[in-house]
Amino acid sequence: MSSVQPEIFKYINESVNPACRKLLLGSVGGNHLLEAGLRSLDHDSNLAVELLSAAWCASPVDGRIAATLMSVDGLLALLPDDMAVCIKNVAEHWKRPENLSYFMRLAGRRDFDKIGSYLISNIEKDSGNFFWIQQGLIHAAFRGDYDFASAVLKPLKKSMLPVWNAMRSWFAFLEEDNDQALNLLIESGKSFGLFNFCSLAASVFLKLGEKEKAVSILGETVSAQPWRTSELLRLHDIVKGIDNRLPSVPENLVILLYSYNKAEELDATFRSLFKSDLGNARIIILDNGSTDSSSCVIDKWQDSFSSRLKRIDLPVNIGAAAARNWLMTTAEVKASEYVLYLDDDVEVPENWLHYFAAAVENYPDAGAWGCRVVDFSAPRIMQSVDLHLVQPEGSEGDGPEYNLGEISPNPFKVSDLHHQGLDSGNFNFMRPCSSVTGCCHLFKTSRLLDNGGFSLFLSPSQYDDMEHDIRLCLQEEWPVYQGHLRILHRKNTGNASRLSAKQESNAIGNKYKMQAMHPRSEILKIMAEEEKILRDDLRTKLDFLCRQGVIA
Repeated sequence: MSSVQPEIFKYINESVNPACRKLLLGSVGGNHLLEAGLRSLDHDSNLAVELLSAAWCASPVDGRIAATLMSVDGLLALLPDDMAVCIKNVAEHWKRPENLSYFMRLAGRRDFDKIGSYLISNIEKDSGNFFWIQQGLIHAAFRGDYDFASAVLKPLKKSMLPVWNAMRSWFAFLEEDNDQALNLLIESGKSFGLFNFCSLAASVFLKLGEKEKAVSILGETVSAQPWRTSELLRLHDIVKGIDNRLPSVPENLVILLYSYNKAEELDATFRSLFKSDLGNARIIILDNGSTDSSSCVIDKWQDSFSSRLKRIDLPVNIGAAAARNWLMTTAEVKASEYVLYLDDDVEVPENWLHYFAAAVENYPDAGAWGCRVVDFSAPRIMQSVDLHLVQPEGSEGDGPEYNLGEISPNPFKVSDLHHQGLDSGNFNFMRPCSSVTGCCHLFKTSRLLDNGGFSLFLSPSQYDDMEHDIRLCLQEEWPVYQGHLRILHRKNTGNASRLSAKQESNAIGNKYKMQAMHPRSEILKIMAEEEKILRDDLRTKLDFLCRQGVIA
């Protein structure tokens, strides 16, 4: 058995390492790695240095991370010289402007042309301020505008070439300029450490069809730095062939949709369904009192799908939770083996149901199966991946810590590692979790019907799917994330709830109600049980990789 076997559990054993839970959640994301590294400082200095180094490489123009690293006594002397110089430079030249009201208004209106012009103007006027460079790169990533990214990065090419190499390698990858990406990654590795760029390098090799090289670089990295749980999970699925496993579509499956006044989005959703391999699956669409042209869209697709598509028309909008429950009562659902809820504003790939079949095959006892959801307009932006219940920073005790400035009767949230970077393969794995997004999730019908449906307390929408997952966890029927399936979602997560004061108030109110529905003891129980499940899942996958000789 490889010596790595006990080594990794040093990093995910809370009695040894206070960063345990964070590393169980994953080993990516600048802020996430920063917090894990800071927690490890007094317990394992070598681990802390590796984590803090990785945090910097994940976001090398973030002045807040740079300033934090500068404040750690003696840290810079332990880092590569190029990294130390760049950290010092960014920390000293990153300044948040006092007045960002105009910029925030542009961002709120999503006026991308004006946002771009405003950012370029500020980069030119305040060329030494890394704050504007950071904002420019965020804008470029969201828009998929790589020419804009090059313009933003131009000032760095002479003054901070190692950072220019690192950031440009990401955009070369996104542009699918694979040779350039590899060359830049090699240069970045020379300056900042090769292991900090292993996942992106593996993604480039996989794009080039060089699976053995991807396996080699991930294996070497996990062997050298066993705390890299995200890389381990991804490596396992590649070696075992799970990443491309496409078994037959589940038999006796019913796909359920409900829609309200989204005729254009619904039409696109049906179009992608029609192009996909549905096997023998049937579809039921509930028109939730739409007043636009949704009825005509359903008419059109009913002609295309014929008897495979059933429609239900309601005179008023009863909300998401009630619509889901209404659909559960249909005879078709009660006679089915599997049920899949799908939002009316998604686009699925041709083989999407085969990926779900692979998830069922690998985790047959799951309470639900979900997938990787990305933004339709900016596909490198991840909306939802494997979600885990976590406590807000500063509330790790046994009882709730109330903050009168926040509405939170029982503070907990879901992990946000996926919001700390672009979709470059870091979440291409399959494993159990606390919750999966409700816009595309599969259920075993018998388990769905036994769980009591979706809570009407959370009408008309928001958090009803997450609360349903919490009940699954309490019954030890854990959701499973299938990260090898990616779907496009037109909803702009994070902004949708701010479209109006009414919608924002509903989201805040439903979050409060969801937290109040479950006592603190239940949430803490879920967190504790999930730690065991994630640890056991890692142990099983590590055993497999050791037996295969992939980890030395």
